[in-house]
Amino acid sequence: SSSSFSVPTPPPPRRRRRDFREDFARSRKVQQSSSSSSSSQKNRASSMVLSNVSKGGGRRQNGARAVRRGPVGGRKNLGAERRRRQAISDPSIETTGRLNETLEVEDVASAIPKIGMHPDRAHLVEKEDNFSWTKQWYPVAVADMIDPLKPHPVTLLGTDLVVWYDSVGKKWNVFEDLCPHRLAPLSEGRVEPDGSLLCAYHAWRFDGDGKCTAMPQASNQREEERIKGNPLSCARSRPTMEEQGLIWCWGESGSDEKVKTEAMMTPAPVIPEMKGVTKSGEAPGGAYRNHWQMRDLPYGWCAFFENAIDPAHAVVSHHTLVGDRYKDPAGFACVVERPTTDNAGFRCAMDPAVPPFNTIGKYDGEASYDFQPPCLLKIDWRHEECRFLTSHYCVPTKPGWCRHLVATVCQRNEFKGDNKVRQHRWFKLNLFTLTSPAWMTHVLGPTFLHQDMVLLHQQEKIVMKKHLEESPDANMGEKWKDQVFIPTGADKMTVMFYKWFRRNGPIPWKPGNDKMPEIERDESKLFDTWEMHTKYCTHCKGAMRNTEILTYASLAVGFGYFLSMLASVDYATALMASSPNEEYSLQGVLSRLPSSIYSDMFSCFSFLATAYSLDAFKTLFKTYKFSHSEDDIMAEGTAKIGLANDGPSLYIDVLDTALFGGDKLKGKLKEHSRGCECSNCDTKNFEGVRSVVMANRVRKRMAAETNEENKPWERR
Repeated sequence: SSSSFSVPTPPPPRRRRRDFREDFARSRKVQQSSSSSSSSQKNRASSMVLSNVSKGGGRRQNGARAVRRGPVGGRKNLGAERRRRQAISDPSIETTGRLNETLEVEDVASAIPKIGMHPDRAHLVEKEDNFSWTKQWYPVAVADMIDPLKPHPVTLLGTDLVVWYDSVGKKWNVFEDLCPHRLAPLSEGRVEPDGSLLCAYHAWRFDGDGKCTAMPQASNQREEERIKGNPLSCARSRPTMEEQGLIWCWGESGSDEKVKTEAMMTPAPVIPEMKGVTKSGEAPGGAYRNHWQMRDLPYGWCAFFENAIDPAHAVVSHHTLVGDRYKDPAGFACVVERPTTDNAGFRCAMDPAVPPFNTIGKYDGEASYDFQPPCLLKIDWRHEECRFLTSHYCVPTKPGWCRHLVATVCQRNEFKGDNKVRQHRWFKLNLFTLTSPAWMTHVLGPTFLHQDMVLLHQQEKIVMKKHLEESPDANMGEKWKDQVFIPTGADKMTVMFYKWFRRNGPIPWKPGNDKMPEIERDESKLFDTWEMHTKYCTHCKGAMRNTEILTYASLAVGFGYFLSMLASVDYATALMASSPNEEYSLQGVLSRLPSSIYSDMFSCFSFLATAYSLDAFKTLFKTYKFSHSEDDIMAEGTAKIGLANDGPSLYIDVLDTALFGGDKLKGKLKEHSRGCECSNCDTKNFEGVRSVVMANRVRKRMAAETNEENKPWERR
């Protein structure tokens, strides 16, 4: 069974010794005891003390680290080593700076170097080369969301690109968005039936490799062939592939074999659990994946990961959708499962996994956050009955903007007992998205994303403005520490992220396209879902078109019933007028109305109300404004139907049974893809629900409490 466990109460905080005061006091004693020395000798001694402090020999008041020569002549950092030992034994140590320095210390004694890494990318943990932003794969679009008959503009690292589909070669291609002739944008061109991309300016055509195939302005065939053979006539193409429903693009241009080979030898950060997913969403091993979501967000790459990797904000920023801002916030520890490396990122688990992943006091689920540069964050929620793996891709498009792609895969164990997992809010919210059509998932996306966006869009500009005002030449990852105030361990993963970015940033934007935009105060532009998503999504454009058709149809039917009502009134009036013995009166007209007029009246108002509701719903495809200072009807509605709260739900019971009930999982739980991280496949790194790191941590805690070394964690 899965009962609750309590987090041990930390010991009272200890104050750090002020070593610099002791050093200063000792130096004063030395100076006072040397009364026989000349004044010049005193000045030299004082200069030596100050020089020693300035070089790091003593503790400075501004926080410099004390160092001394090691036994082999190297420099040993005493302060860092002392803080490392203290942080491991007591993470609640108080510090005087803005950033709790112990949060930058990683307890790697129990970590597993390659946990969470795809087998093809496990070597990145040991890779010693510096991280390169351009020699990476980035997902730039979702294949089934964009129209293959048109070219689509995208941006990557500040460079404008165009994505288009070669119907002859049956493949997607990515070029730099400029024609080699006069630099006109190829994204304004046309995809031709012969599998070429036509520039709309002078009708030059290019094949999937970027080679020019037609040049109408040439005087003759011989001249055309000569010019087409010139490398300057080629469009600048990039290595491209389609994997797990996404279109992937290499981070730098180049059609030579060196670039292609380098791209081919570099594995993309794909998710093995999503390999082999069908159009219905069914994945190997009886799992299911929901529809991909993709949209452009008006805040940058750093702001996205700083927010997404922060579990503490969820129940506050996403009030009523995933939790309650007044009841659910709680403290937790961040346990390092995979230490930070430049090329493989890091992985941390929450201990305990507080809301929205569990109910406070009942921690039968585990949650881990896995950051893998340059663009992947996996949120891995495990329960003994189920697992949800949410994969966020964040693509750095240009300063102040990023492209977000996300999907969730569910791996369900065979039904046992009373299916307690159905009462988890995290299970209910994610299961709802598994069965929703793509357009429904997309149109409801802003109800969640805009709750963050209204904060992050302004936050990163405030941080950047302060950074530029104080020290524009400093490293942004380093300067970030001097601007924020982070005293608790709940922000440890954010600190680890900026520690990684401090070593591997900044993002190498294209020169001339590296300026951070100003804060957008116009709500119609800030919350413009048409520009951020709908205009290039085939699912949403189709749903919007159908909504408009239904709106006009409802109006037409409602107007028809209204005309029928007028005809009935005219008929009753004519009957009244034709009666010679009765004086004209309203009561007489009403008495002659047919009984069907009341049903016509009800139908008229029903269809008009339907048209009004559909028109209001249609606006969600164009804009969705949000403010934390006001109650939101969409978010409140989610809470009302029970998806945002723990507890039973008949709707979820029906969905869960429809997807995974009966014999649908029988014999399938061992058919997962290579690299799958479920406990049935990866027994080296996972023990049932828990990772080995967390399982050992729970055993150690239980042994300390009960002195029973062999007590299994499941009995906690």
